[in-house]
Amino acid sequence: MKLFQEKNQKFIEKALKIEKRLPIAAVYPMNDEALGGAILAHEIGLVDPIIIGPQNELEKIAKSIKKDLSKYKVVDVSDSLEAAKIAVELVKKDEVKALLKGSLDTSILLKAAVAKDTGIRGDRRISNCYICDTPFYKKPLIYTDVGINILPDVKAKTQILLNALEVARSIGIHQPKVALLACLEKVKEGIPSTLDAQKLIEIAKDGIFKDAIIEGPLSFDIAFSKEIAESKNFASKVSGDVDIALFPNLDAANIAVKQLELFSKAQCGSLALGCKVPILINSRNTVAAERALSCAFAKLYYEHNK
Repeated sequence: MKLFQEKNQKFIEKALKIEKRLPIAAVYPMNDEALGGAILAHEIGLVDPIIIGPQNELEKIAKSIKKDLSKYKVVDVSDSLEAAKIAVELVKKDEVKALLKGSLDTSILLKAAVAKDTGIRGDRRISNCYICDTPFYKKPLIYTDVGINILPDVKAKTQILLNALEVARSIGIHQPKVALLACLEKVKEGIPSTLDAQKLIEIAKDGIFKDAIIEGPLSFDIAFSKEIAESKNFASKVSGDVDIALFPNLDAANIAVKQLELFSKAQCGSLALGCKVPILINSRNTVAAERALSCAFAKLYYEHNK
């Protein structure tokens, strides 16, 4: 059985062409899939993980998945909060280039990452991209923001889009096509998503998004079906060829990506940008292969931006 779907396999192969493994921290990986994902990413040649968590428990998990924990550097800590703090310190010491979230709550890891005096926050707002391969779409899809910003305003959406464009370019999408999604494809007073899209289009005219092709507001069907766009006499350069879908809020994005995973057989990796290194934020039920896939995306991102 193949670990990775067709489009994702190409990303794995591309990442493996980069000779040096990426040093990462696997933060509190206290279940089979979380620990297994960090180990799988190492076994296939992507990363060198420092594993942070209670060593006795980690050894039990490793034994249950038939892996030898002694091959890896382990930082023995008793709780998830301390694990998150240590991971952040490893970034500050330049010992790791990405943080792979284990089974701790996302809020705990992000709290340590953005702490005012001790964190690793960068110059831009933190946002999360899911990079998805579904057999029902011709190319990889980037959905954002699926996990952090609840009700982003135009300023926040500008930074979310800048992060997503960085992700797209790092994986080889040189002129990303962006759909600013809303419930309809025209600007309408009283529907904030359409007004925000209109403002983002104006901002794009200043060149902040470089050569990205950005359209909005777009309804989901017009964004992803050229035939539907044509049937509605809607002229579009991105319809049916979207690389990045910028959702109006967290509810919409999170529901959409879970629908993609459940009903469209999507296999997704995750990159959250906005800190000094990418944070790979996985759901609690994310399987080991998808966690390893996120490591491949982190490696490609690092290589693109070093």
